[in-house]
Amino acid sequence: MTENAIHASPVAMAHSPKEASFGIRHRRGFMIAAIVGFLLTMVGALETSQIGFLPRLAYWEILMLSGALIGLGVSEMVEKWGRLRSRQWAEMPLIATLIALPLTLIVVGTSSIFFNTRQPTFDAFATMFVITFTISLIMTALNYFIHWPGKVIPETVAPPAHVEAGNAAPPKLAARLPLQYQQLEIIALEAEDHYLRVHFDDGASTLILMRLSDAIAELPAAHGAQTHRSWWVAKRAVNQIAKGDGRATLTLSTGVSAPVSRSFYKRLNDQGWLG
Repeated sequence: MTENAIHASPVAMAHSPKEASFGIRHRRGFMIAAIVGFLLTMVGALETSQIGFLPRLAYWEILMLSGALIGLGVSEMVEKWGRLRSRQWAEMPLIATLIALPLTLIVVGTSSIFFNTRQPTFDAFATMFVITFTISLIMTALNYFIHWPGKVIPETVAPPAHVEAGNAAPPKLAARLPLQYQQLEIIALEAEDHYLRVHFDDGASTLILMRLSDAIAELPAAHGAQTHRSWWVAKRAVNQIAKGDGRATLTLSTGVSAPVSRSFYKRLNDQGWLG
């Protein structure tokens, strides 16, 4: 592998898919990274065919899996920060930049170990960073397009106020759910970090990547209310109420317990929720 090829090595990123649980979310990203690393090994990309198959495989897998691991941490950090959730055009370049900075150093170090290359000049390093950033941005955009929960959501027409809740059209939020849950009645939302657990009337639940405030905005206001900074509850699903010390616990029809915090207690009490 020539020095110029090393300086221009494009290292593809594999970010975590946005799926239900943490493990499932990121497993696919690492699998994609490993597969791409194997393919680059097979074709001897960027003149790496000058070394044996196993060292070449180790070289590409180190780079690809390092990129996937950095992408996992960066995307989790940026999503948890949440300031750019509604501005994907700004969030994607930020994620790509934060990935490309450490990954470029890994490319330099790994190439030095496997190919005994000298330290790159500033211009060569800058070129390598630009290439790494570009590929990181492309992969980030692809993951957003495939997995972003806010993409191309079919519009739903709000039912008239007099329509019975059981006969109402599914809320807009239902379109974001896996197909098997879209016809179920949503009885509660529970924030878990930057995920959202959606509870249904049949006792099932699922996780989606969405903020609680955004999800509440997609539910009919008359169906329920926020009871806690991490909870929204459908009023018709409340079976039992336990009150005490300016707080309350709502037991739902499925046995799920939802808290009512001090900051929401008075408003809910005034609205007749707490009897």
